[in-house]
Amino acid sequence: MQAAQQGGLLAIGAFSLWGLFPFYFKLLVHIHPLVILANRIIWSVVTLLLLLLLLHQWRAVQSIFAHKKQWLPLMVAALLIALNWGAYVTAVNTDQVFEASLGYYINPLMNVFLGFVILKERLRGMQWLAVLLAFIGVAIQIVELGQLPWLALAMAISFSIYGLIHKRIEVAPMPGLFTETLFLLPLALVFLMIPQMQPAASAPWRGNDYVILSAAGLVTITPLLLFTAAAKRLTYTTLGFYQYIVPSTLFLLAGFFYQEPFSLLKLTTFVFIWTALAIFSIDALRQQKKHRSSPDRQPCNH
Repeated sequence: MQAAQQGGLLAIGAFSLWGLFPFYFKLLVHIHPLVILANRIIWSVVTLLLLLLLLHQWRAVQSIFAHKKQWLPLMVAALLIALNWGAYVTAVNTDQVFEASLGYYINPLMNVFLGFVILKERLRGMQWLAVLLAFIGVAIQIVELGQLPWLALAMAISFSIYGLIHKRIEVAPMPGLFTETLFLLPLALVFLMIPQMQPAASAPWRGNDYVILSAAGLVTITPLLLFTAAAKRLTYTTLGFYQYIVPSTLFLLAGFFYQEPFSLLKLTTFVFIWTALAIFSIDALRQQKKHRSSPDRQPCNH
């Protein structure tokens, strides 16, 4: 099997698992999202530690701690990924999977916008049009809700800035994520150890909740490993198209499995977002094709 085919299968596996996360978090719907988040951090640290030792990548972690300049951006990244995880769990467990889907649809367009604002990248005409349509889509959602779609925006903005930070620092995915969760570990432990800090759960814990929560690390890391392997075999542009599996899966789950209410205005929002993504994707394909046909293009390995 060719590397591109392997990469495609790995990408489908990674993004499909991320899209199916609601099945896992719905098992814990009676537990407050902050408690789930704290457990996810703790068990991610444990799982990542075992994997790093097993895969002999501990030196990469030592290298991160040896470079103190990387600490601050990784601490910021840690807070952003915690916000992203918390917003996702909250959306799923409060029956707002449609909003989680919206957040993931907005994410690639948010990347373009942040590239323009922060990295001073020039936007092409079709990119401007895509961002404008996405803005209109969000505005329609504001009209329907009477407020900003906070969870969707929190997910999109946090993960876009998180990616921007990792674009500027050279840190391998697994050692980087371990360092980030390690920074969050004291907060998670203190939160769980002090009963007064915990919000009241809507229902008593069940006997198997501890087992389900202990799997949070494996649930978090498995798609990340598949994604990392896929990224080594696919171009960045190609990988970007696979990411739409996540919001599309969430959209279908929200509408057909969880049967969340879906109004005409909500549909209009998604139509604007889908149109924006179609324009964005067509533009990206054109640029990729132009790059391939360029006579002075340098060979590269992906």
